[in-house]
Formats: sequence, C-alpha cells, structure tokens
Amino acid sequence: MTVISHTERAVGEPDPRRASTTTKVMRGVVLLALIPLGIFYLGPRVYDLTATPYRLDQAVVSANNYNPALAELVEHEKVTLSAFAALDKMKAALASVQETDATVAAELNTLIGQISGDVQSTLDQAGANVDDLVVSLDALTAHINSLQPPVDGATTALAGNRATLASILDDARSTAEKVHSARVSAEESANDLSGK
Repeated sequence: MTVISHTERAVGEPDPRRASTTTKVMRGVVLLALIPLGIFYLGPRVYDLTATPYRLDQAVVSANNYNPALAELVEHEKVTLSAFAALDKMKAALASVQETDATVAAELNTLIGQISGDVQSTLDQAGANVDDLVVSLDALTAHINSLQPPVDGATTALAGNRATLASILDDARSTAEKVHSARVSAEESANDLSGK
C-alpha cells in the first residue's frame, strides 16, 4: 500500500483542510448576516409582542384619564346590550305565544265544529222523538176521551148504587133496631111469665 502525500495529490482535487476552512468561513458569514437580521427584524417584533399588554393597559389608563365617564359609558353599553338581549327573548316568547294561540284557536274551532255537529244530530233525533211522543200523546188522549163516557156511566151507576146501598143500609139498621126491640120485649115477656 502506497501512501500519497499532500504534494502527490492529483491535480484538481480539493484540499480537505482548505474546503473545511471555506465552509467554516461561509457559515460564519451567514451567521454574521443572520445576527443583524435577527436584531433589526425579529427584535422589534418580539418587543412589540411583549410590550402590547403594557401598551393596552397604558391606553386604558390614558382613556380613563381623558374621559372619566368611559366606565359609565361601558356600563350603559352593557345595560343596553342586556336590554336588547331581553327584547330578543321577549320577541321569541311572543312568537311562541302567537304560535300557541294559533294552535289553540285551530283546536277550539275543530272542537266547536264537532260539538255543533253532535248537538245538531242530538236535536234532530230529539225532534224526531218529540214528534213520535206528540203522536203517542194524541193517540193516548183520543183513547182517554173514548173511555170517558163509560167512566161517566160507571160514575153515575156507582152514585146510584151508593144511594141503593144507603137505602139498604138504612133498612138493615131499622130491621136491626126492630129485632133488638123484639128481643127486649121477648125477654121482658119471658120474665113476666116466669114471675120475676
């Protein structure tokens, strides 16, 4: 194995030490170029990001100093927003109530129609039943009127029978009194005959 010295390298081959030095130099140049870029480009942006909350606080403090009524305006704005939210809720509730009213009205109209139909049907049936009842009552009245003369005759006969019965009863009472008198007289006669 033959060792090739630095002087024996082929012509045109780069020297590794020189190549590494060039690479290092290039890296250094890039780093030196990035440092100002980072300082001048990224630095202000990082500072702005870190300083933004402080600036906002300072802006609020300055605004409060400039306009002391700003807090009141903010509160009024909150009240106004809550009032608008309440109005939106009221509108939604009103729309719900109107929808419910429409539904209830439709159901009531349906129920009214059903009830009207049922009542009309009932009235029609009741009218037919009343007509039948009137006919039956007329027939009953005619039948009662036809029975009236026999009833009158029976009443007259009953009155005559009462008079006859009263006469018979009077005769029976008279006969009973006569029998009683005859018995009393017979007892007295018997007593006289026996010597009492």
